Amino acid sequence: MPQVSVVIPTFGRPHLVERAIASALDQTLSDLEVIVVVDGPDPGTRAVIARRADPRLRCIEHPEQRGAAAARDTGVAASQGAWIAFLDDDDTWMPTKLAAQVSHAPDHPTIVSTLSLVGTPDAWSVKPAHPYDGSMSIDEWLFGRATWLGGGGFLQCSSLMVSRSVFATLRFSDTRDHDDWEFAIRAVKQVGCAFVTVPEPLVIHLFDASRTSLQSTLTWRISLNWALSMRALLTPRALSGFLLTVAARSAANAGAPGAALPLVVAAFRAGQPTARQLFAFILLWLVPRSMRRALRHPSLGPGAAPTASLP
Repeated sequence: MPQVSVVIPTFGRPHLVERAIASALDQTLSDLEVIVVVDGPDPGTRAVIARRADPRLRCIEHPEQRGAAAARDTGVAASQGAWIAFLDDDDTWMPTKLAAQVSHAPDHPTIVSTLSLVGTPDAWSVKPAHPYDGSMSIDEWLFGRATWLGGGGFLQCSSLMVSRSVFATLRFSDTRDHDDWEFAIRAVKQVGCAFVTVPEPLVIHLFDASRTSLQSTLTWRISLNWALSMRALLTPRALSGFLLTVAARSAANAGAPGAALPLVVAAFRAGQPTARQLFAFILLWLVPRSMRRALRHPSLGPGAAPTASLP
């Protein structure tokens, strides 16, 4: 039985998943298995996987597309490890990622995360700037707006290693649209799972032209409905923070000014907006995106060219 099972959901991106698989198999912790779940018929991806001759690598193919959440659940069901780590097909790991997580893992049900090296068209940064330490509700850490110019939590599936016992009561397919966040929130608040962070950037999370971001896949209306459906698990401050920052950013970047009023009304009716959240909301609608970028990265300037590339 391997110590860690790695689950990689993928579809239609063989050039990316090949890199992800390599970063999983090349871990310094070798007692692992890697399960790639191909979400639908995809001969190109199957061919790439077949070229990697490693007995620790397995491939499962869905007969039809069911989505990344279902693919992760398929991988978990087929896995044997005491710990299950998730890797998106367009992310990669540093070689010591799993070894560091195992060394930080307590005995009780836990999510062990790491910091991430995040590359955007603007710059590289290490996120989260302030790892979760249990001093506040995990949803307030994610969405509460820690500083005037940002500083909220950052959580992405490729950084997560989860105790197998958590999946006795929780599945990714139990979640809805923002599945990474909802899974972590439910694991901590409903299952009683601990959340530990290794204070090292061990995941490379690169946004580029081939990456599909939340802003392009989820409309502000879907995000609004998700937040309202999560009212039993989100504190009022976390709910308003999500609406006024995450959902509003998606709407503003998509050029949907009609979203402003419904989002702010919902934030006041269902949440508890803070001054920093309202400041962020106003900034999103009144300041052009290039100027917001310059505020976050002053050395770039509003007209600077994108600089991020894989280190």
